[in-house]
Amino acid sequence: MMALPKKIKCFKYLVYSYVFLLALTGAAQIFLGTSLLWGHSVYYGIVQNKLWAPAAILLCLGPVTFILCWMGCQATNQRKRCLLGMFAALLVACICVQFIICGWSLAMRENLPTSVEIFIDDSFVEFLDKFSRTKVDNLHLWNRMQSQLQCCGVDGPLDYRRLSLPWSCCSRPEHAYESACDTHYKRGCLAVVSEQIRNRLLITAFGAAIIAILQSLGIFCAVHLTILFGKNDNTHPMNMNRKKKQQQFLPLTIQDKRHDMPSPINLSPSAPGQRVLKTALPPAMHNK
Repeated sequence: MMALPKKIKCFKYLVYSYVFLLALTGAAQIFLGTSLLWGHSVYYGIVQNKLWAPAAILLCLGPVTFILCWMGCQATNQRKRCLLGMFAALLVACICVQFIICGWSLAMRENLPTSVEIFIDDSFVEFLDKFSRTKVDNLHLWNRMQSQLQCCGVDGPLDYRRLSLPWSCCSRPEHAYESACDTHYKRGCLAVVSEQIRNRLLITAFGAAIIAILQSLGIFCAVHLTILFGKNDNTHPMNMNRKKKQQQFLPLTIQDKRHDMPSPINLSPSAPGQRVLKTALPPAMHNK
């Protein structure tokens, strides 16, 4: 059997390695969440719903993971069992949140494109009304989205059958502002946006699940090190001497209390409710 101090030293190095792995997963959470939110910003003004929430929560978990890394290092260095136990408990909570994000993202993915179609239709009607009056709103969200996502209209170019195609539907940017557009995008924006949202939700789900699995690899080390710290506190020489002194002082105090108590007196049976004290006879009575 390995000695207890050697076990503690071994598990301390394992916890340090685990904290380094946690730092990498925290950086991955920040990078993944930021990338997904940046991609969602293209059509956020049109698809105004909660499809960005899983990525935002994943991004917020990144700084929390770095705080947990600091907590784990402090608890391991200073041998604080309570802090190390809190570190493990909070880490389990973060892992559970990430598995919830995984299931939530997959559930939202199954509701597409129904949840997106309503917002896109309403926004496109507003854009058509404004486009029919001005035709020069180059900064409108629809123009930006159509040019970046390479799509045209909701279901396709036929959505502009009563109007001329906007410049953002032209597939050749150098000829975009000409009066006639020779080539234009064929796909509708609803299909493109739905596909991109599906892909991002799938990336969020798998990313959260993989990070949660990686973070759960070292929980056993943290919990076991907490137990070893407790055993080491119980077997520490100073603690053992303190317990021995307590055991030595305990009988002495009991003896002192017994010496201070009066000597027992003999009781003889008597009438109910009465006690007769038997005292020793004086020497003169014995001689008689």
